[in-house]
Amino acid sequence: MASVSLLEVFNRPVVLSYMDVDPLVPSPFVQSGAFVADSRLSALLSGGSPTFVVPYIGGIDAGLEPNYGNTIYTDIAMPRDIQGGSMQGRVAYLNEAFREASLQRYLTQVNSLELIGGKLNQLWLNSAENRARATLVGLRNYDQANGKKLTTDISAATATAATGFSFDAFVDVEATMRPANRGNGVMVVHPQLAAKIRKNNQAELLQTQANIPPVTVYNGRTLVESELGTKIGTGANAKYVSLLAGAGAFSYAQIAGNDDLEVDRTAGTSNGAGDRALWTRRNMVIHPQGFSFIAAENTLTGGTERQSLSASWGDLQKAANWELTLDPLDTGFRFLISNL
Repeated sequence: MASVSLLEVFNRPVVLSYMDVDPLVPSPFVQSGAFVADSRLSALLSGGSPTFVVPYIGGIDAGLEPNYGNTIYTDIAMPRDIQGGSMQGRVAYLNEAFREASLQRYLTQVNSLELIGGKLNQLWLNSAENRARATLVGLRNYDQANGKKLTTDISAATATAATGFSFDAFVDVEATMRPANRGNGVMVVHPQLAAKIRKNNQAELLQTQANIPPVTVYNGRTLVESELGTKIGTGANAKYVSLLAGAGAFSYAQIAGNDDLEVDRTAGTSNGAGDRALWTRRNMVIHPQGFSFIAAENTLTGGTERQSLSASWGDLQKAANWELTLDPLDTGFRFLISNL
C-alpha cells in the first residue's frame, strides 16, 4: 500500500472523537476507587496558575461520647473542634510528540485516526498512573523521615516465615486506619510479591465495568504491580514495600493543554528532508489527600535547565517535597514493609 502523509489524513475533530474526555477512566487505579474527580481542581487548572491551595475538613470521631442535655441553665456544653486546613499542590504541564515515521504504519490503515486516538489515550493513562506511583513512593519516603506514623515494618535482616508478607500483616496494617479506609482502594506491590499472592490463591479477578478488562483484587483492594519503590535490596533477605491507598485517597483532574493535537512541520530536521510531528498536551493534577507538595519552584526538575514549572517523577519521590497536613489516622495511605 502506498505511503500516506500525516498531513493528508489528519483530522483533529475525528481524532478527538476517538479519545476519552478523561483518559483515566479505564485505569485500575480509578476502578479501585482510590481516585476521585475534584471539580475544584478542574477550575484551577483552567485558571492557569501552576500552584493551588484546596481547603479540607477532617473526619468527625464518632467514638467520642456526645453531650447529654439537662435542665441546668449554667451548664455550658463546649463545641468540638473539627480539624481543617488547606493542602498545597502543583499542576503538571505535560506534552508528547510522535514523528510521522513512528505513525506511518497506522496511517495506511482504514481506521488510522481511531488507532492514533487510542494510542494517545494509553499515553495519558500510563502517565497518570506513573505519577500516582511516584507520589506513593514520595509519601512513603516522607513518612520514613518523619516518625514512620503510617508504616508497619515486620521485616528483618534475616528473613523468616514470620517476617514475610501475610494476610495477618495486611490486616494489622489496615487496623491502623479508620474503618472507612479498610478493604477498599488500591495496593501497589512488587511483581514478585504479587506472584506470591497469586500462588497462594489469595487474589481474585473482578469485573468492575463492562468492556474493560477485569482487575486483580486482594481482600477488597485492587492489586497493582510496580517495581518503583517496592523493593529494597536483593536476594532472600530483600524487603518489599506494599503501598496502600484508600478510596478517595487521591484527588485528580486534567484538561487538554493549549493546542492539543497539533501537527507541526519542521523543514530543517532530518538534514533538510523535513519532518511532521503530532503533538498532544495535558495539564494534570494528581494530589494525595492530607498532604501538601511544598517544593520550591526553583528546585523542580520537570522541564529544562532554563525553566521547570512541573514536578518530575523524581521530584514526587523526594521526602522533603511533602508535608503531612492531616491527622495520620485520617489519611488513606499506609505502608507495609516485609520480606517475601
